[in-house]
Amino acid sequence: MDVGILAAMTTGPLKAFLDSDLCGQAIVVIQICMSVASWAVMAGRVLHLRDLNWRTNRFLDEFGRQADPIALFCWRTDFPDAPLENVYRQTCDRFATLIPEEQRARLRIDPGAPIRLDAVRMELVESACAHATDEETMKLGRGMTALAVFTSSAPLLGLFGTVWGVMLAFQTMAASGVADIAALAPGISSALLTTVVGLVVAIPSTIFYNVLQSKIEAYTVRLEGFAEELMGKLSLHYRATGSEG
Repeated sequence: MDVGILAAMTTGPLKAFLDSDLCGQAIVVIQICMSVASWAVMAGRVLHLRDLNWRTNRFLDEFGRQADPIALFCWRTDFPDAPLENVYRQTCDRFATLIPEEQRARLRIDPGAPIRLDAVRMELVESACAHATDEETMKLGRGMTALAVFTSSAPLLGLFGTVWGVMLAFQTMAASGVADIAALAPGISSALLTTVVGLVVAIPSTIFYNVLQSKIEAYTVRLEGFAEELMGKLSLHYRATGSEG
């Protein structure tokens, strides 16, 4: 163990870090913090999307078993804070506010009651559904901006640290007047450390960003599809025809 610690102190990344100046060490510390933050974001997003898919499958199964599109809204009050449930709840809330007051209580008792909304009111319901869908789509992207920043900025910080370290190494060699690779190598090694750490941060962040982005896009398609299905069923059940007009 002592031999391993001694070897790490005399060669390798730790030696390069210790040989760096304050600027180089600060860059490495910042990159390590970015790595920890990026892994926290990635783990959180993966678990969140997995939970959302499980909830969505359960809700769609429950919604599909109902003949009336607002049946769940009429007898459930414990909708979780999830994208599909939020779109459904906000759309049905808007639908209920547009029903004449004397029919609102009847709707809770009998979801299949012969209630009809004209085209203008149904368009207001559709607008509420579209607005809720857009809000939930934006929420799905939480954390992705930070992950994109980590992915793009970590290599740039590494490049800056490398250029800074190489510049100092050549300045030191010029001041000493010795053109020797042994004198130049420690400075170059310390300079390259920031690039290595930057790539260690950026590579997994880039991979996870692309994977998570594709999963978010796939879930967004499901969300938009549900919104269209919900509005289609609401129109089918509750939109007034021209003869009823």
